[in-house]
Amino acid sequence: MSSLLLAIVGAGKADSLMQLAKESGSSGGTILRGRGTASSSLLCLLGLGDADKEVLLTLVDDGVEQTVWDALSRFPHTRGLLASVPASRNEDHPVVKEHAFDLVYMICASGFADDIMAAARKAGAGGGTIIEGRGTATSEDIAFFSASLVPEKEMLIILLPHTERDAVLEAVSKLPFLQEEGSGIAFSVPVQKVATLR
Repeated sequence: MSSLLLAIVGAGKADSLMQLAKESGSSGGTILRGRGTASSSLLCLLGLGDADKEVLLTLVDDGVEQTVWDALSRFPHTRGLLASVPASRNEDHPVVKEHAFDLVYMICASGFADDIMAAARKAGAGGGTIIEGRGTATSEDIAFFSASLVPEKEMLIILLPHTERDAVLEAVSKLPFLQEEGSGIAFSVPVQKVATLR
């Protein structure tokens, strides 16, 4: 089995974390750019507020997961969030059966993630991270000078206590702009452990 380690840190910090992860046994990873959405000064102080962010994703085998986790969670030069999720969907896995936190992912058209975050916040979420992206080309995409114009997307990631997940997903699903088919998708994964980086 393996785990996906996800670290959300300030811009310019993920490369150092990735180097540390490699030195501790990770074979590599991916760094994505995003921005934070937290509204409280406490979350800003923790490095999770409205600011440019980087999201580090690294897949590690269970044999080195604890070593990589320990190295990343003790990294002294950054603030942020570190989470570990099981990389396989095994219903018998103890994390899937009983867990305290979920990572909720919401993918929507560009420009709507802040509205989704506002609805999620009203339902109990504290803050999240928005990552920009784009859709994949389909036959319905607009042809423009022999190239396809694909829709811009945003992905909102929110760490929630498991007990609040359903209320947040329910509140978001009622937003008028998400009533159209294909306007967005939301899913969650159980978190096996979480730590703040300071």
